[in-house]
Amino acid sequence: MTLVKRGALAGLQVYLPGAVAQWTRKPLIIRNPPPWVLGVENLSDAQLKACYALAKAAHDYAYGKRGKVKYKGLNLPIGAVIVAEAVPKGAKVHGGRTRAERAEERHLMADVMISYLESLIRARGVTVPTITAPRL
Repeated sequence: MTLVKRGALAGLQVYLPGAVAQWTRKPLIIRNPPPWVLGVENLSDAQLKACYALAKAAHDYAYGKRGKVKYKGLNLPIGAVIVAEAVPKGAKVHGGRTRAERAEERHLMADVMISYLESLIRARGVTVPTITAPRL
C-alpha cells in the first residue's frame, strides 16, 4: 500500500493487485483513506472516545506485559487481552448510533432524495412514473 501524502489526493490509498485482492484484474486499487489518516480531529465524537479508551487501557494496564494467554478460544498476546477486557464494548457505549439508528437515518435520507427527484420531474412538466409493489 502506498499513501499519497500531498496535494488534493492526500491520504489516498493505492494498492497493487495481489497484495489485497487476488481476484481483480485492475492494475491498481484506489481506496479512500480511513477518517483518521489526515489527523484525529477528523474523527467523530464516538470514534474519539473509542480511540481514547483503547489508548488509555493499553497505556495504563497493558504496558510491559509479555506472553500469551487463551482468550475466547484463541492464543492471543496478553496485552491485547488486557485491552479487550478493559475497554467497554457494545452499541452506543462511546456515544455512537446503533445499527438500527443508522439504517433509519439512511432510510429517511432516501425519502428526502425521492421527494427531491419527484419535484425535479414535476418542475420539468413530466408525469411521475407509478411504481407497483412486487408480488412475492
